[in-house]
Amino acid sequence: MRIQSVLLCCIAIVMLSSCQQEKGNYTSVYQEHAYIFGVWKAPSVKIAKGAIANVSVNIRSESSSDISQDQKTQEQIDTEDNRSEIQPNPDLGSSFETLPIITTAIPEELLPKDDETTDWIRSRQPSTYNPQNIYLDRYVPIEIYPEMYRKYGFQSQAETEYQSPKFGSNPLILLEIFDMGTPENAYGIYSLNSYPLPKFEWVGCKAIVSGKNLWFWKGKYFIQMEGYEIAPGIREGMVELAKVVAKKIQDPPQKIPMLELLPQYIDGSDRLFTSNWVLEQVNKTLPNGLPLMGDGSVGVLARTKYGLKNSRNSYIVFVLRYATTADAKSAYLAYQDALTSGNVTFEKVSQNGAILIDETIAEQQ
Repeated sequence: MRIQSVLLCCIAIVMLSSCQQEKGNYTSVYQEHAYIFGVWKAPSVKIAKGAIANVSVNIRSESSSDISQDQKTQEQIDTEDNRSEIQPNPDLGSSFETLPIITTAIPEELLPKDDETTDWIRSRQPSTYNPQNIYLDRYVPIEIYPEMYRKYGFQSQAETEYQSPKFGSNPLILLEIFDMGTPENAYGIYSLNSYPLPKFEWVGCKAIVSGKNLWFWKGKYFIQMEGYEIAPGIREGMVELAKVVAKKIQDPPQKIPMLELLPQYIDGSDRLFTSNWVLEQVNKTLPNGLPLMGDGSVGVLARTKYGLKNSRNSYIVFVLRYATTADAKSAYLAYQDALTSGNVTFEKVSQNGAILIDETIAEQQ
């Protein structure tokens, strides 16, 4: 299926071009509360330290705000309801909260009907997939796709093709709607299709339009479309269909709270991942393994520019969130041991104790 081949191809091109322009190769990592965060491929010690400091400030600011609110809430509960067993949790800030869900319809109910568009009609009856049979009946150019969807909590999918009398009787647009279980999962799979500075079309939320493809997420749904030919009329049809779907999903456009912990980053470079396996599939250039992610952990990363205003040079900032501080501490110590094994030269940043490694030197040792 052609639409799947776009996903990892876009990511690989972006990562390759960015890596070719980087000047240094510094890794820095730190653990604070229930978070492990750091940088990969930073061009200098100064930039690596600055990124760590920025994320730390964001985490502390968020935690302080939420602890204060929790304490106020606790005081009210103790006074009014005498339920003192509820205690504030300093490990978890607002970034740990899941986004609300409004629309819960099955994907098939969200597919546009023939009377809901100007002149685009279904060319066949809708078909559906579940986690057990996703894409088993068709050729998928990269075998990891079914597992990728499952890793992001895929629940069900519905699809159909559309045709228009203006373009003859052949189907020209494939529309797929995925129920990913949560908005975070929907954003996560959507983010894998994104790329730095994408072109957006407003359909009731931001939709990426690239070549023959269109993607967006809204509520707990991920929507992707493929136009079988490149033509202005077909692209307009894709946008019209997208607007119909987006209107049926009552959830407002949302942003993942955890992304607020990152420094300013290149639009479209942000990713959300739920396991080491996912991250390894979409980024083949990361150094010396990864912090171990367990049940209940989630991560975000993005590319941040450095250099001149119009420079394309960038490095990666990441944040991993664990269920508890103890889980984060355990994973951090294991990752620290992996990074510094084999007599690798490293520095502990005096201000906060973060590990700093020059990967260029490490590779030679």
